[in-house]
Amino acid sequence: MNERLALNVLVISLLVLGTAIIPANAAVITVSMNGGENYTSIQEAVNNAQNGDTILVNPGVYRENVKVNKEVLIISNSSEELNDRTYVLGAISNDDVFFVNSSNVTISGFYISGGPSSQDWYEVGIYLEGADNCSLINNALIFNDVGIALNGSQRNYINNNLAGMGYTGIALIGSNENELSDNWLATNDEGILMNSSVNNTIFNNTATANGIGFFLGTSDRNIIDSNSVSRNDYGIILENAGYNTVTNNSLHQNELGIYLNASSSNTIYQNEFSNFLDALDEGVNIWNSSTAGNIWSDYTGEDADGDGIGDSPFVVNESTGSTDYMPLVEESSDNSSGDAGDNNGNETFVSNGKPEV
Repeated sequence: MNERLALNVLVISLLVLGTAIIPANAAVITVSMNGGENYTSIQEAVNNAQNGDTILVNPGVYRENVKVNKEVLIISNSSEELNDRTYVLGAISNDDVFFVNSSNVTISGFYISGGPSSQDWYEVGIYLEGADNCSLINNALIFNDVGIALNGSQRNYINNNLAGMGYTGIALIGSNENELSDNWLATNDEGILMNSSVNNTIFNNTATANGIGFFLGTSDRNIIDSNSVSRNDYGIILENAGYNTVTNNSLHQNELGIYLNASSSNTIYQNEFSNFLDALDEGVNIWNSSTAGNIWSDYTGEDADGDGIGDSPFVVNESTGSTDYMPLVEESSDNSSGDAGDNNGNETFVSNGKPEV
């Protein structure tokens, strides 16, 4: 299936899924910076759109900051070829490139960059403010202070984006029940930053070469599942965070795999740890499920009965009693390469093992 056909399928699928809320007179609005379409700028198209409309943006370089206050789909009509991409570059360096304060918005397929900001609140590639049920899909966000930020925004879907070379790849502030999946987060201070946010799912993402892969501060009941976290200074940090579940993750070649600071009642199991220091737990946390613990690079116990579970516990912190009572001695996952992929194992935004810029 070629890129154009895939795009048409995406548009049709989104329209079908949204038929319950899209008005009967919903339109497809086209944008081209060279003219010949309905509008020459994305902002013009948004200003003239109605709720439920689809804005189809042709390849080119659009220098603008776009404010989205309507329930619209904004989709790039481009492919991955270098001469057939849709770039949105912030015209005002201290403003967010896309600022969204409407629910039910989709932004898909763009290369977004705003440049560094000197302000107290960083410039963001895509910023959701009080926006629910939005989909941010297949975007590359490079050289933004923050790639994607959600503030007071619920039940959004952040999938298959690249966010790199900024302060923070994806940030959630006071935002609940969001899903972050299949994203690639590279060379940021933090790959994913979460503050005061609950019931979010971080699934199948790749965080590599960041200062911190994932940081959860004062955030409870989140799920961190099946991610590849490698070559960061800190793989995962939980700070003043409780009742989170960390499972099936691959943590390799980080200076410190996971650090729990003033955090208790979290459950960590079936993860692979192979780091300079695997874990530091300054709280009281649970390090195994009823059937399995974690793989530890420095576990020295034996498995006499060959059931894959070590015969002796692995002590994480003797002073707090944090112990893995069922350490695994055989690998439970082969997802340790640090490559990002979709659910079918296909590479995304990757060329020769590195994110494309």
